[in-house]
Amino acid sequence: MTALVDSARPVDVGGPDAGAASTAGTRQLLRLIARRDRFRILLWLGGIVGLVAATAASITGLYSAQADLDRYAELVRGNAALIVQSGPGYGLQDPAVPATTGAVVMNEVAIWTVVAVALMSLFMTVRHTRTEEETERAETVRALPVGRHSELTAALVATGVTNVLVTFGVVVTLLAYDLEPVGSIAFGLALIGSGAVFAAVAAVAAQVAGGSRAALGLGGVVLGASFVLRAVGDVGNGVLSWLSPIGWAQAIRAYADERWWVLLLPAAATAALLVVAFELQARRDLGAGLMPERPGPSVASPRLSSTIGLAVRLQRASVISWTVAVALFAFLYGVVADQAESILEDNPEMEDFFAQLGEGSVTDAFLATATLILALLATGFTISSVLRARAEEVGGRAESLLATPTSRERWAGGHVTVSIVGTTIMLLVAGASEGFGLALVSGDREWIPRLIGATLVMVPAMLVTGGVAMVAYGLSARLAMAAWGYYAFTLVVGMLGALLDLPQWALNLSPFEHVPAIPSEPMDWVPVIVLVALAGALFATGLTAFRRRDMS
Repeated sequence: MTALVDSARPVDVGGPDAGAASTAGTRQLLRLIARRDRFRILLWLGGIVGLVAATAASITGLYSAQADLDRYAELVRGNAALIVQSGPGYGLQDPAVPATTGAVVMNEVAIWTVVAVALMSLFMTVRHTRTEEETERAETVRALPVGRHSELTAALVATGVTNVLVTFGVVVTLLAYDLEPVGSIAFGLALIGSGAVFAAVAAVAAQVAGGSRAALGLGGVVLGASFVLRAVGDVGNGVLSWLSPIGWAQAIRAYADERWWVLLLPAAATAALLVVAFELQARRDLGAGLMPERPGPSVASPRLSSTIGLAVRLQRASVISWTVAVALFAFLYGVVADQAESILEDNPEMEDFFAQLGEGSVTDAFLATATLILALLATGFTISSVLRARAEEVGGRAESLLATPTSRERWAGGHVTVSIVGTTIMLLVAGASEGFGLALVSGDREWIPRLIGATLVMVPAMLVTGGVAMVAYGLSARLAMAAWGYYAFTLVVGMLGALLDLPQWALNLSPFEHVPAIPSEPMDWVPVIVLVALAGALFATGLTAFRRRDMS
């Protein structure tokens, strides 16, 4: 905060909405954001650009001949199971048009890059708006000569600049692999547009919600709905895809006869959302959201007298929202799973490829892959649930509780328990949802118990990542954020490990590599038991380390 105090100059604000005075001090706030987020920005930049670089390197190496590109296009053309995960495959749809390397790269990485940029924009905007008010740091800033809209403006500008930096890195990477400049620039502009839309969504959510987690939850709902609308629209007639910002990013058709007018859609949506955000901010009190928080009862529930009960109360909204989101994705995978068999139609050369995925059918292989993706996504909850204890500690709320006879192990153990139970319930619901979706289209109800078992087998691997988070937090509250780095590594290994041709020792560092890929593979209890034991040891080690270190 020193940098802001030293560089701020007195201004005549005049009133909270008096023209340019309402954004007075924005330049100083931008310097403060850059100082605080310099490492986070570098991590986002390295992660997103690295994802694109790794994919481009693999595609250019695997599909060096035109015949290889055409076979890839034949594989993905009209296949609902692959369209859900990758998109409509612009540039690969017409058999009469030769496939290009750029179109293949977009089909492999475009959606996930857009999602990563959207997440970055959501987290960054909420962090410098609603989180600042929730932690009461905004009150200190507002005591200085800054305007009413300065913090929101600075957060949006900083997020926009970060989006531009990430986009520049992506475009340079694509050009380095000799992909067409026009397509590379088109994809870069689509990334900027989608990032701007979700930054504006976060700005509105920060005015509506009363807390940072609720604001992120609202933003996550919009992102999840955008993904589902895009997936359903791409599989169907395409109408619903035009209601999704992710669909807009795809619709620019990078490397496939670009449509530049599509950029008007994110521009218009961003402008409208920003008008709403600034108008809402002008009408609410500092620190309060437009969604009023329900007053609590005058007497606390007996359940709150235990550490587990308190942890459940703090995390119940997160458990519910994550479970609903993962279940929706699972249901969507189940509905399109019966389309997996069509991958082999007129593609007999792909039989050897799918034979490597396990002993089951193509449908089994697709479901095993879908289950892995669901588990990888849901692991985000596992880690965030464990690290909720860190949020309570950093926010200064843990000190009052630990001043009572409550031990540190019991307090942190409550959040660990919620993480374990919540993860298990989430995967149980996801398996049932995926099985129900497949049963609807196939008429075979046996898929429901089979897929419940397949998803529950993933729980030990997810808990290992939670154990890593607990060890990192037990050593230091600051070190705890390194758990997200390990999570990013497991995502890369799980989704791109085979494509990147990583060495086996690197693959083995991910716990998901040791879980049997049910229903494509037979059940193997040995690695599951080992992972359960490892997760227990990691949680115990983390709790012990937490008991011995100083509170932040």
